[in-house]
Amino acid sequence: MLLMLAGLYLCLAASLYYFRLESSRLHLKLKPDAVMMTLIKPLRGLDDGLRENFEAIAASDPRKRLQVIIAMESEQDPAYAVARDFVSAHADRDIEVFITGPNRGRMGKIHNMIEALPRAKHPYVIFSDADIATTPGLVRETGLAFAQGYDAVFGLPYHLPTPGIGGLFLQIALNHSVSISAALSQYLGGLKFCAGAWMAYTQEILKRVGGLEPFAHAIADDLAISSEVARAGARKYLLREIVPVRETGRGIPEVLEHLAKWAAIIRWSLPPLYFALPLLNLGLMSALLWWLCERSGERLWLGRGGLAAALVSRPLVGAVQDIFVGRRRMPWLHYTVMAFVDLGSFVFWLSGFRARISWRGIRYRLYTGGRAEVI
Repeated sequence: MLLMLAGLYLCLAASLYYFRLESSRLHLKLKPDAVMMTLIKPLRGLDDGLRENFEAIAASDPRKRLQVIIAMESEQDPAYAVARDFVSAHADRDIEVFITGPNRGRMGKIHNMIEALPRAKHPYVIFSDADIATTPGLVRETGLAFAQGYDAVFGLPYHLPTPGIGGLFLQIALNHSVSISAALSQYLGGLKFCAGAWMAYTQEILKRVGGLEPFAHAIADDLAISSEVARAGARKYLLREIVPVRETGRGIPEVLEHLAKWAAIIRWSLPPLYFALPLLNLGLMSALLWWLCERSGERLWLGRGGLAAALVSRPLVGAVQDIFVGRRRMPWLHYTVMAFVDLGSFVFWLSGFRARISWRGIRYRLYTGGRAEVI
């Protein structure tokens, strides 16, 4: 219990130092540079705020250093018209909509990435999800990292404040269950994989791992690619500029299905870690300790104190992280929910043992190692 509590506060301290204190000093040193990069935006379907996310690319790149490739399978995709309008509005920029054609059994997102990659004109390639709002800091710091010789550059996704219970669940799941340990992992040298919200590679390191085709059937392409380039000896850099995310579909049923889907993806992609998760769950372990102490009638102070510390620490750490790392906070009342989030997450852990999921209208069968096949 004490180790888990210490780990929680250590994660917070590492995040504050990495994303706020070091970030402040780093940005004072940043200067415009001439690194030219290609940004590939794989799309399937019309995400909320897609046009605004497109415009954020242009606003974040005043020097027009980015070649932008918006990749989708068909002109019948509902995002096609939005993408074409964006291209027409910025005819002075190197932007194109590229139709990748049928995916031929590949995962949809990685299919678009595979087909678009040969069109990249520059040695540095960024892959960015549709629900990402590009910022000047992301473009600037990514270019700087490549200029300093890094092979793989990752951004930390951070869900923007979103109304409703569904939005609250998304923020807690991403910001306070997944992203919280990224900085500490970076300091300890254990950051072996990344989230695909914003990931960038040199073309050279991608060639070293055989390109993108070997990952065509990976349900989590970001995990598969970043793990492989790490094994290939890539110099990795975690950006200090966070990546703003706002998921599409924030109704409670949609969000619950979305979280259950990701539980299954993690379970099949990282089985050892997944089976260990309940043992690393602060709320669950503190509740178990409390129950054992109450049942035995011994060391009641330990069980009650541990449970109280967990119930107080989760909301406190969450609020501090949001204010100083995310630089946006949820309504104060929402943090009370975080006191019990660890217990609720156990339900999603159980849901991860299914082998079939649906993603953007396509059903997949999952296999150990994260391989997926279209059903």
